[in-house]
Amino acid sequence: MKDSSRFASVALALIVLVYLLIAAQYARLTPAWQAPDEPAHYNYVRYVAEHGALPTLQVGDFPSAYLEEIKAKGFPPEMSIEPLRYEAWQPPLYYLFAAAIYRLGFGWPMTQQLLALRLLSVALGALLIVIASRVADTLAPGRAWLSLGTAALVATIPMHIATTAAVSNDTLAELWVALVLWQILARLRAPNERIRPWLILGVTLGLAGLTKVNTWFTLPLILGGLAYVLHRRGPASGRGRFFLQRMLAVCLPALLLLLPWLARNMHVYGPADPLAFRRHDAVVEGQLRTADWLAQVGLRGAVGEFVVTTFHSFWGQFGWMGVPIDARLYRLLAVLTALAGLGLLLRLLRSRQSWRHLVSEERVGLLLFCGATLLVAGSLIWYNLSFVQHQGRYLFPGLVPIAVFLTIGWREVTRRGRRALAVVLLLSAALLLAGYDRWRGQPLDKWTSAGLLGLSGAFGVGSQMPEGLARWLCLLPYPLLVGLDLACLYRFILPALT
Repeated sequence: MKDSSRFASVALALIVLVYLLIAAQYARLTPAWQAPDEPAHYNYVRYVAEHGALPTLQVGDFPSAYLEEIKAKGFPPEMSIEPLRYEAWQPPLYYLFAAAIYRLGFGWPMTQQLLALRLLSVALGALLIVIASRVADTLAPGRAWLSLGTAALVATIPMHIATTAAVSNDTLAELWVALVLWQILARLRAPNERIRPWLILGVTLGLAGLTKVNTWFTLPLILGGLAYVLHRRGPASGRGRFFLQRMLAVCLPALLLLLPWLARNMHVYGPADPLAFRRHDAVVEGQLRTADWLAQVGLRGAVGEFVVTTFHSFWGQFGWMGVPIDARLYRLLAVLTALAGLGLLLRLLRSRQSWRHLVSEERVGLLLFCGATLLVAGSLIWYNLSFVQHQGRYLFPGLVPIAVFLTIGWREVTRRGRRALAVVLLLSAALLLAGYDRWRGQPLDKWTSAGLLGLSGAFGVGSQMPEGLARWLCLLPYPLLVGLDLACLYRFILPALT
């Protein structure tokens, strides 16, 4: 047991180290402001650092024509980023942290200030990887493959690395969400603990809300976890009091943390706009609306564009969504994702009889993770009902549950009894893609075919190997993703943006 624990610790440290090396390169080499909304986030940080107060979102802070021009020209030095202030409505916690880093570098050139703030996000990303591992370990104790696989996916998705190497409040928000999930799972396994852990959970919830509004989806998960804890108490008296005490323990600290910011917003933007949503919608007038997009491309075209672009930008579509990677890589990623999805489905079917034999806390945790994934996806769809924002990075608040499911699926499809099926599916995918290209009159996609044949060959060889060696097939995606991370930076981002 000690050897296994030591191995897991060393492996996690290696995952974090690889992430830090790659993410630091992204932060150092990605040209200034070539990350979505980075200039507006930077201006928020600078305002807090220089004025000691929060900025106010005003009409004119989203100069859409100027933004499109400066993006098209690659943010040349003669064009100032000062007019881009449209993130001023965001909750303040990240910007208060970042302002402290900014003050340490007063007098530095802007490029050095920018790098320091990017490296703050990288450090938060490293913490997120560690917490993601702890979340998976708390969900299913003793399954190192799940905790390490989850951490490795969080650490190696190229678009996520690019996001954690930019000036943005996204990574800190993801960190709070992961901490909330970790605490919920811990409460499931200790339902009769004192009230103090629920108070800490409430503080974490409040800090998440002070970082980004889209962390709201954690509240229904907390309610679901509390409902399970209440169920575990059985029909004993005092259940109502037990529930009320813990709900107050969660909600009161969160509200106390949020109230000053909400009160400030109501004073600045009006009593009916505590979250500044109305002011935001009034300011971003130049942003493409979904109704106008539907009029241009129709419902079928809009849905297709939403699905494809969201998938692409979940894995990697850089800059201001203007730097996609090679279409052949998207094909391979789609096949790997489909294999993981199939593996997850097979795992569910295999678990129908063994479901009752799983520890109840694990079952509830998996259901909560399903809820988290659906809520995050629903939030993205809801946002796109108003504005055209086909960005897969909006799914990253739910990245830890998504990584858990992908890890389970890939593990299942590499099991002894599934490898022959994987070989057949990969060969079929290669033939179907070749046939599709021929039907479209396009040249044969040799690289994708070679990749699929190589993967099928790995599974075929694995079917003949001793199980002690073949079980390591589940590690195959991670070195591939590390290679993709480097390719994205040096093969796509730098040539396109430098």
